Amino acid sequence: MKILVLGVGGIGGFFGGHLHEIGADVTFLVRPKRRALLQANGLRIISPLGNLNLDPKLVLSDELKPVYDIILISCKTYDLDQAIIDLRSTKGRGIIIPFLNGVTHMKKLDEEFGQDNVMGGVAHISSTVNKDGTIEHFSEFKKLTFGNRDLSKNNALKEFAEVCAKTKFDVALSDDINLDLWKKWVFISTVAGATTLFSCSLGDIVKTDFGKKIIIDLFNECRSIAQLYKYDYEDSEADIILKTITISGSPIKASMQRDVEKNSFTEHEQIFGDLITKGKKYNFDCPILMSCYVRMNVYQRNLT
Repeated sequence: MKILVLGVGGIGGFFGGHLHEIGADVTFLVRPKRRALLQANGLRIISPLGNLNLDPKLVLSDELKPVYDIILISCKTYDLDQAIIDLRSTKGRGIIIPFLNGVTHMKKLDEEFGQDNVMGGVAHISSTVNKDGTIEHFSEFKKLTFGNRDLSKNNALKEFAEVCAKTKFDVALSDDINLDLWKKWVFISTVAGATTLFSCSLGDIVKTDFGKKIIIDLFNECRSIAQLYKYDYEDSEADIILKTITISGSPIKASMQRDVEKNSFTEHEQIFGDLITKGKKYNFDCPILMSCYVRMNVYQRNLT
């Protein structure tokens, strides 16, 4: 099985690197600047699972051929249009699994590659790329969930799931990837919203008098939008999520907040903006989520 990974960041680099570690046939699609850095320093991962220093196979977009069985897309959502252009030479072969936030990216991928070839994917991980290109993994989250959006056709992904099961990260072949995509959207909107709104970790927010309530209220706003589209957590699962993200002393920050700390562009349009638009279709009011969105619009307009 030949695997192509677009994006050597906190998701693609981490999960692709661990696939490479077990001997899977993995190639990373990169741009010239990133290739030069990886050729000089290797693919380095710092993680509680153990550190890795790998010599990955690399390819540029103009060198691509339609030879891959699995194509993982792990770029930032705002880079999707360029990713589609870069992958056009692979059309006609390969199952595409995007690990992007939200759900609106699916339409673009379906139009370009065909709905039958585009799966759903969710990455649960807290990670970042440091200035020297090293990927740093935080916390215990390290899971890939994927599945066919046509739930009767998951067999096509079993072989890839079996390969992933040999690695140090967790994997699940989803029974309902559409629901999982919405659950992740609610989760990341809450965590990214809270940590960017207050520019700190979840634990720092919880220390304040009303911090825990704001996190819970934000989660409930995002969850309510998902419910409008018939996607929801079970109450018991929602309770577990809320306990996790409001635990005292939690060091967790969303990758969006880490991007802010690096003075980088963010995915707030695709995470907050698209979710607010979904809510507007039902005249749903979400003031805390809108505050998070305004905060990030102000940030990005002043980005230097």
